[in-house]
Amino acid sequence: MKFLRFFTPYEWFLLITIVSLNFVVFVVTGEWEALSTIATVSGVLCVVLVAKGHMSNYIFGLIQVSLYTYLSWGVGYWGEVALNGLYYVPMQFIGFFMWRKRRKTKTTVQSKVLTRPQRWLLFITCVVLILLGGLALDYFQDPAPYLDSTTTVLSVIAMFLMVKTYAEQWYLWITVNVATIIMWSMAYLREQEVGHLIIACMWGVYLLNSVHGLYLWKKAAKEAALTN
Repeated sequence: MKFLRFFTPYEWFLLITIVSLNFVVFVVTGEWEALSTIATVSGVLCVVLVAKGHMSNYIFGLIQVSLYTYLSWGVGYWGEVALNGLYYVPMQFIGFFMWRKRRKTKTTVQSKVLTRPQRWLLFITCVVLILLGGLALDYFQDPAPYLDSTTTVLSVIAMFLMVKTYAEQWYLWITVNVATIIMWSMAYLREQEVGHLIIACMWGVYLLNSVHGLYLWKKAAKEAALTN
């Protein structure tokens, strides 16, 4: 019973949804991709725990990013490969130790927000880097250069904000989720690979969680500001 109460009804909805989507894809297509299923379920567990500010998210995050690197390699999304393999994997360890320094309780952290000038700087930096990244990926014949650049650049910055416990990370995650859903849907239409459809479904659940996470982290940051 304690385990059941650990997640809120909405969080259970997200977890049940990703498991159900995997099952539906299997029934409709008659195919099951084990690595995609493990990656999607562990990924949703990770982001749900991030939204809760719970440090155990890094365990499931390490599983997800490792498998996602392999799956992205197979599609040729080199921005995603570099992002997950070279950045996300080591950041799971860095993030864990950074969160330990900002613990509110034994297992959760306290969120904070950027100032207005910092938000403008964040916006300008994101736009410039996305454009430059898109040009570079287009040169290397990436099938979706600007979408890949958007997900890569914003994910790098969002992960940094996450490690530093800033609530604004969720605005970037929402954008990343939308772009990545489009990207993996395009991959499925090109190759008709069931694993790509499962990954797209995972990012759809990520999107729902990001909206939920934004609400929770902004609320927690306001409460922290009132008590300080």
